[in-house]
Amino acid sequence: MSGRTYVRKTLSQIKDEGLGRAEKPDWITVSAFVWSVNIDNFCYTACPLIVGDRQCKKKVTLNGDGMWHCDRCGEDIPECDYRYLLQLQIRDHTGMTWVTAFHEAGEVIMGVSAKALYMLKHEEQDDVEVRMVKNFVRFNQFLFRLKVKEEIYGDEGQVRPNVVNAERLNFADECKYLLGLIGRLSRDEPQTNSATILHGGNNNEMNSASGGNTTPI
Repeated sequence: MSGRTYVRKTLSQIKDEGLGRAEKPDWITVSAFVWSVNIDNFCYTACPLIVGDRQCKKKVTLNGDGMWHCDRCGEDIPECDYRYLLQLQIRDHTGMTWVTAFHEAGEVIMGVSAKALYMLKHEEQDDVEVRMVKNFVRFNQFLFRLKVKEEIYGDEGQVRPNVVNAERLNFADECKYLLGLIGRLSRDEPQTNSATILHGGNNNEMNSASGGNTTPI
């Protein structure tokens, strides 16, 4: 994976600076906490087969005989994979937005695998445990690496941030960053929209869950 530059922003800057409206997406980092998570449809059933050197990950459907069918691979399989396609609302001191988190980021945010949460919700139907998982996630703070890009719905363009990567906030590092920012402001040094962060991003997941619904801002 090639490195990509993520520019530190606040959530309000997504709208104020018109991020995602250009031909190419904007790649940003925001420090924010989870306000709410939609777990009505939080994952999709995915093909576990390996194509080349990668997992297929395409959505599979259940046959009447109990087998799962993958249109891409053209095969029926006895078991599917469960991968996050998570809608969550995040907030910082400037505003809020809904974002979509894919599998790896979803596992970091939720602290439990998509399969385990699916079994709790749909097989065991343990509403109390599901509620505990959801409540545990609230107010946790992360550094979110976001891909911000305008998508067309009908004739209307809407900006849809996708979570490329999520890391639990390291408060010591965040304090150092904020102190450095305060120091530059106090010295009246030119600002460059905060720090830039190099991070390798993977967009394959964003194209795998065909038919998955996301919530634009």
